[in-house]
Amino acid sequence: MKQVAINSSGGGSDSGATGNGIIEKELTLKISNIIKKKLEDKGVEVLMLRSGDETSSYDDRIAKLKETFPNANNVIVLSNTLNSGGGSGIEVIYPLNKRNTLASSINDNLEYFNDSRFFQYRWPTDTAKDYYYLTRNTPNYETIIVRYGYVDSSKDATIIKDNYEKMAEAVADAILDYIGIPEEGGYIVKAGDTLYAIASKFNTTVDEIKKLNNLTSNNLTIGKSLKIPTSTPSIEEPKENNVYTVKSGDTLYAIANKFGTTVDKLKEMNNLKSTALSIGQKLTVPSNQTSSNVYVVKAGDTLYSIAKKFNISVDELKKLNNKTNNAISVGEELNTGAPNTITIQSGDTLYSLAKKYNTTVDELKKLNNLSSNTLTVGKSLLIP
Repeated sequence: MKQVAINSSGGGSDSGATGNGIIEKELTLKISNIIKKKLEDKGVEVLMLRSGDETSSYDDRIAKLKETFPNANNVIVLSNTLNSGGGSGIEVIYPLNKRNTLASSINDNLEYFNDSRFFQYRWPTDTAKDYYYLTRNTPNYETIIVRYGYVDSSKDATIIKDNYEKMAEAVADAILDYIGIPEEGGYIVKAGDTLYAIASKFNTTVDEIKKLNNLTSNNLTIGKSLKIPTSTPSIEEPKENNVYTVKSGDTLYAIANKFGTTVDKLKEMNNLKSTALSIGQKLTVPSNQTSSNVYVVKAGDTLYSIAKKFNISVDELKKLNNKTNNAISVGEELNTGAPNTITIQSGDTLYSLAKKYNTTVDELKKLNNLSSNTLTVGKSLLIP
């Protein structure tokens, strides 16, 4: 199944276009979250290039995209933006080296709300290149820019404010249809499809598809809608000296994220030529790095005993962990506020470490006085 990366324009110090009560960075993030939820509810893997109100350069977003979703031919990049400058209407822009199929579908769905058009935009001084920086620097990805209207147009602004949720759902529906997942759920059988190919595409098994659809044979009918298992079981901690057994619903991305590594690293460790997995397959996974400011609650622990151990007060410990009472449970991880230093390992990037430790690239760079995103294996790195 295709993966989707969503870019929300603006963020942090960049408010984007403003007008008629609309702030671009706020509304594009709302739109992006609606699309993300709808896609994920259908089993689509989604990466948010901006998930909060943080300042993030497009170089950083592109690097994050390429690090997390390296297989460009399997990825749709959706950039949600607003416009200003005296125009009106919705605009959908697609790359010079891609067909207009997805852009046309998104355009058709958005025409219901306002005047809409889809087109390609060339760099004026080099017409062989795409105009927009994001599109130009993601040449092998299917990057679609949707501009939902002009905020300095009172008509557009009213339409956007009244309909942005439905517009977001309309874009999500177009993407789902393009991927092959109909709005009502499931998958439409196409010429050449087999149960095995469909099972592999959706990280499930032939038996599970047959059981869910009450099929007694492997024969398929073109145009038939199949229900696809979408539940993703929780990933267990590694056992047997860091050997993980693949289960139904697992993907290399999910496993890599669980164990604080990357898809490329897992492929390298297990001599994998592709991201395809089979249920029951054994994977070698790296041992999890342990944060020195994280304490795992043990039997007999209390907030008082843990606070005393780390020389802080109970109130400070509760504040660090957003607790309103003194209740704790065995196995719970508590932030103790102690200094946290990790050793950089092969394959680590600022993006993967920021995601793993629930922080941002900018915070890591500021804390460590870094002027670039380059890391050196074996060096220590402070974690907020």
